[in-house]
Amino acid sequence: MAKSNAVWGIDIGQCALKALRCTLDADGESVITDTYDYIEYPKILSQPEADPEELVREALEQFLSRNDVVGDSVAISVPGQAGLSRFFKPPPVDAKTLPDIVKYEVKQQIPFPIEDVIWDWQQMGGTIVDGRTVDAEVGLFAMKRDAVLRALRPFDEADVEVDIIQLSPLAIFNVVCNDILDEIPNKEDFDPESPPESLVVMSMGTDTTDLIVSNGIKLWLRNIPIGGNHFTKQLSRELKLTQAKAEHLKRNARQAEDPKTVFKAMRPVFTDLVNEVQRSLTFFQSMDKTAQISKIVLLGNAAKLPGLRQFLNKQLQIDIAKVTTFENLQGTEVISQPSFKDNLLSFAPSYGLCLQGTGKAVMNTNLLPNEIVTERIIRAKKPWVLASVGILMVALMFSYFMTDTAWWKVDPRYQADNVSWQTAKQAIDRQNGISRKHKRDDDDLKIKLDKMNRLAAELVSSSEDKSSWTEIQSAIYQALPKDARLENLESVDPNEHSFEDRKELYLDHIETKYYKDVGEWLTTVKPIHDTMFESTQEEITALLKPIKQAAEEAAQQTATELNGPGWIIEIKAHHFHNSNQQVLKRNSDKTYLMKTLMTSLIDGTVEFPGNPDNVAGGGEYKFQDFGVYYPTLVTSSERSEQKINFQQDSIGRGNDESSSQDSDAPGNAPSGSTSDGDGNYVVWRYDFTVQMAWIPRSPRERMEAKTTREAAAANKTAGAEAEEDN
Repeated sequence: MAKSNAVWGIDIGQCALKALRCTLDADGESVITDTYDYIEYPKILSQPEADPEELVREALEQFLSRNDVVGDSVAISVPGQAGLSRFFKPPPVDAKTLPDIVKYEVKQQIPFPIEDVIWDWQQMGGTIVDGRTVDAEVGLFAMKRDAVLRALRPFDEADVEVDIIQLSPLAIFNVVCNDILDEIPNKEDFDPESPPESLVVMSMGTDTTDLIVSNGIKLWLRNIPIGGNHFTKQLSRELKLTQAKAEHLKRNARQAEDPKTVFKAMRPVFTDLVNEVQRSLTFFQSMDKTAQISKIVLLGNAAKLPGLRQFLNKQLQIDIAKVTTFENLQGTEVISQPSFKDNLLSFAPSYGLCLQGTGKAVMNTNLLPNEIVTERIIRAKKPWVLASVGILMVALMFSYFMTDTAWWKVDPRYQADNVSWQTAKQAIDRQNGISRKHKRDDDDLKIKLDKMNRLAAELVSSSEDKSSWTEIQSAIYQALPKDARLENLESVDPNEHSFEDRKELYLDHIETKYYKDVGEWLTTVKPIHDTMFESTQEEITALLKPIKQAAEEAAQQTATELNGPGWIIEIKAHHFHNSNQQVLKRNSDKTYLMKTLMTSLIDGTVEFPGNPDNVAGGGEYKFQDFGVYYPTLVTSSERSEQKINFQQDSIGRGNDESSSQDSDAPGNAPSGSTSDGDGNYVVWRYDFTVQMAWIPRSPRERMEAKTTREAAAANKTAGAEAEEDN
C-alpha cells in the first residue's frame, strides 16, 4: 500500500508513550500537526517491579486502538544512551571518496564487530573547494543490532511497519535547528574560526539527561546519567516516603507544607546535575575553543521540576531560555489542547521525528536495518514484476515499429511540407546566431546594470552608517535665514525688494578640515566662543543674552570637552542687512548674524526625512544631536560700501568709491541700496567667518542623543517645579 504524506513520530520513553502526527501544508513548506497522543505507564519502566516489554506493549495497543496509522509513515526514537555517537573531521578529499573514508573510520571508531551494529552517517558543514570537501565534520551514529531489533519488536507484534529509527538526541537536534535557533548560517558562509554562538539543550528524561550542544552546523552530544527519577528517589530516601508520594511531592514542591525541606532534600541531586553539566561543557569548550555558548534550553517533563531553572541559571551563569511553544509547528486544534501544552516539553523527540519524516529535518540518518528495507522493497514490487515483463515485451515490439518510422523521418531524403532537413537546419543556425547576439547584448547590459547598482550603493548610505555630507549640507541650508518673499527662486527686482531688507546670508565658501583630535581646535576657539556674545554697546549685549544662555546650556550638555576625531567646518559669508532702519533697530551687522544663523546653530533644529520612530533617523533634532558643537563667530569685518551692477553682471567691492564705516556707530548708518543712474546699487556689506566642530553621528546615535537630551530637560523642569512648590 502506498504511503501517505502523513508521519507519526512515536517516542517510547521511560515514563510515557508520546506520539504526534504531522503533514505538510498544500505548499509543502509548513509542518502541520492534526493528532497527538500521550499515554503514561502505570509504572516507570526502570522500576524493579515493572515489566518494560509488557508496559510498552499495553501502551502501544492502547495507542493503536485510538489512532489509525495505516498508510502513514512511522518514525520511532530510541534513547540516546542506547546508541553510539562519534564525530571526526576528514581531510580535504574529493567528495566522491568521502564515503570510503567514512567506512574506514567506522571500523576505527565503533568498538564492536561491524556486522553486529547498525550504523549511518551524515556530513555536517563543509564546503566544496576545487572539487574537494573542506572544513567538514562527519557524524557517525550506531546501535547494536540486537538493540535495534528489541526496539522494533513491539511494533512488529502490533503489525506496524516502522520507516525511520532515530536516536532521540538527533530528533531533538532537528527541532533545535527548525524551531529554536534564531539563524543558521549557510555551509558556504560558515567560518570555523568565528562560528555563530552555540546553544545547549538539556533534554531531561526519567533516568538520564541528553546534553546537546550545537550552532546549527556542528553538533556535540553527551548522555548524563541523571534524570527526573533521581529527584524522586532522593526524596523517597531522605523523607522516608513511598515512590508514588515522593513523585507527587516532587511535582508539587512549591505547594508542600514545608517547601524548604523538600528542596533541601533534593539539593544533592541538583548539585550532581550541575557538576555533570559544567564538566561536560568544560570538556566541549576544550575541544572547540572557538565555541561561544549563549543560552541553555530545557526540554522534557522533568525540566518542569520547581526550582530547577533558577538553580541552573545561578550556578552556570548562563541564560536559561523558556520554551512555551514550537515556533514553526502549526495545527491549532492540537497546539491549543491543555494536555499537549502541559506535556509540550516531552513532545520534542516526536516533533523531530515528524520533521525528518516530512523532509524538513537537518539530520536524516536512519538506523533501520538495510535487510528490512530491502525485504519491504522486494515484497512491494513482486506483484508488478510479471506485469512489467509483459508490458516490456509489448513495449519492445511497439518500439521497433516506432523507431523504424522515426528513422525514416530523419532521413535526409525526407521532406515535410516541402521543407528538407537541410533547409530546416540552416534556419535553426540563423536563429541560433540571433539568439547568441541577444545573449551577448544581455550580458553587456547586465555588466552596465551591475556598475550602476554599485554606484548607487556607494551614493546611498545605510541607516547604520555615519551621517553623510549631504545631511550636513542640508543642515547648514536649514540654519540659514530665508526671506519668504524670495522662496520662488525667481529673479527679484532690487527696486521692489532692496538688498538691505532681505533676510538672507550669502555664502562665499564652505571649507572642511579633518582633525584627529578636535580638542586642539577647541583650545584655540573656546575663548572666542565665550566672548562673541559681548558688544561695546550694552543694548546689543542685552539683545544677545538669550542666545548666550542657550550657548552655555548647550556647552553644559556636552559632558566632557570635545576630543577624538572629527571635522571643523568653516563658513565664510556676508550679508547686506544693514539699512539705516535695521541699524536703528539693532538688527544689522553682527547682531543680525547672531539672531539668525548663530541662533539656529546654537538652539535651532534641523529636520531629516524619514520615519522618526525607526533607525532611519528621520525627524527633528537639535544641531548638537546631529554632532555640531561650539558654532563660533571667529572673524568679522566692519561693514563697507559696495556697488552692485546688474548690467555688467558682476558683484564687487567699491574701490575709490567704497569706504569702511564703524558698524557700532549710529551716526554712520548706511544709506541703503540706491541706484546712481548707471545701474549701480550702493549697499553696505558685512563679512564674517563662522567655524564649528562636527563629529558625525549615525542615525541611531543621534536618536539616542535626542532621547538623552529630552530626558535631561524633563528632569530639570521637574526639579524646578519641585523647588517652586517648596
